[in-house]
Amino acid sequence: MGKHAGSERQATALRSEIAHQAARLIAEDHVLDFAQAKKKAARQLGVTEGRALPSNQEIESALESYRAIYQPEHGRHVDQLRSKAIALMRMLAQFQPYLTGSVLSGIAGLHSDINLLLYTDDPKAIELFMLNRQIDYQNAEPDPAHRHADYPTLVVWYDGSAVKLHVRPLDAERNNPKREDRERMRLDQLEAMLASEAAQAGADFALLPV
Repeated sequence: MGKHAGSERQATALRSEIAHQAARLIAEDHVLDFAQAKKKAARQLGVTEGRALPSNQEIESALESYRAIYQPEHGRHVDQLRSKAIALMRMLAQFQPYLTGSVLSGIAGLHSDINLLLYTDDPKAIELFMLNRQIDYQNAEPDPAHRHADYPTLVVWYDGSAVKLHVRPLDAERNNPKREDRERMRLDQLEAMLASEAAQAGADFALLPV
């Protein structure tokens, strides 16, 4: 019994160590993929046993603790990126935009891209939209393995931030798998989330002692 309990404590401590190392990699080295971060952290700590790897929730908790200590301005920075995303999504409303990626999840770093999904069956319409508004853009190199590789990804700059516009067909918006649905957010949902966070922050400020 004692030996089993000791092994459990050791495994828990190891998972925690990997989670905190992964959190540092995300916060400082801009490794934004959780799976990649935990595997790299495990290698750096000399861990090769897969079952010792922490869950994404454990990494999120470690990342929150890390940033509370070392990057207290992080939340404000993410809010700024989300506000930029809202402005862009309003401009691109006709293409049914969704926010996705690290800005949505909240793990975005100082140099993270803003990633938007745009839905249309006429990809050229988005390029024409950009040209008519004299917005410079570049075409990103497509991933041939992606199921929508024949649809472009445009890269633009907005208010000092790189923005990737991932174009998808309309049926991908309607038939989006539930797993991906949790990884994207419509404009109205994003506006509601930011308004709720601002209201909560105001309530917390009002509770501070004078």
